[in-house]
Amino acid sequence: MGEIIDFEIRRARRELKRYTDQKGIAYEIYLSVVRYVNAHLERPFDKPVEQLNTETPIEFIYGGNEERLMETFVELSQYWNLEDAVYDRIHAHHDNIFSVFETIGDLCIYIEKRVNNIRGNNR
Repeated sequence: MGEIIDFEIRRARRELKRYTDQKGIAYEIYLSVVRYVNAHLERPFDKPVEQLNTETPIEFIYGGNEERLMETFVELSQYWNLEDAVYDRIHAHHDNIFSVFETIGDLCIYIEKRVNNIRGNNR
């Protein structure tokens, strides 16, 4: 099962890289967040990049379903190699996960900070 997930993550990275090479890491993060959020919606959008943006309220689009949101966080943390990154922030605010990330933009900013921190430490 782990091999299937790894394959899917590699395929997703390759596809997103093709579209984002010239636009930078922030755009790649945005597209990955939109892709994974949309994949976990009860009724996904046909054109998520056109219908979801950084101001989209996460609790609204998930219909308050914290379990789906957690699944999204787990997959995004795997995609960006942030295995523990999401958990520390969620556990600090476990009473209301939607107060941690109110919008898609909040999630993008969080991931970007973690990615930059990790990349900065690996130099």
